[in-house]
Amino acid sequence: MGRSSLARLTVLMCLALLATPGLAKTIKVTATQPVAIVDIPDTWKVLDTKRGFRVKSPDEEVFFWIETFTPDQRAGVVAEHESYFTQQGVRITGDPEVSTKDDRTVSMKSTHVPATWKGKPTVLRYLLIDLHLPSQTQILLSYWASPEGDEEHDAAMDKIIASFTPLAQ
Repeated sequence: MGRSSLARLTVLMCLALLATPGLAKTIKVTATQPVAIVDIPDTWKVLDTKRGFRVKSPDEEVFFWIETFTPDQRAGVVAEHESYFTQQGVRITGDPEVSTKDDRTVSMKSTHVPATWKGKPTVLRYLLIDLHLPSQTQILLSYWASPEGDEEHDAAMDKIIASFTPLAQ
């Protein structure tokens, strides 16, 4: 392969990388004392919070927060999120549906809360992740979306959740 062929191949590979959809940025959960990493699509906005970060889809139809806490802080963290949702006009319309999954390395508790926003159905979920760390640090993913946004971004959210990787403690 001559020098010009190698140069063309290099240019083509660079252009292919630039044109590849679905590239993601890897975010530490949390920046100061990371317990895990997660991949967020490059086109989604990520803003730091005091315990983690908040994420918005490009069309702002999906919002979620990923934050860390210890068991003694759990009630306060959940209360903060519930207060935020109430301030935004979200109304709880029924009893939550809770499911759990446990194995020796991780426990997960998923809560789907029936709710409305401006009188129309909205999607409100919590995902509690316990990595069984010596520090007892856990992760809470609080999720709020329009039904359309939930459906539109379902595959992206599946990839985000699947990308959670615990860091050695």
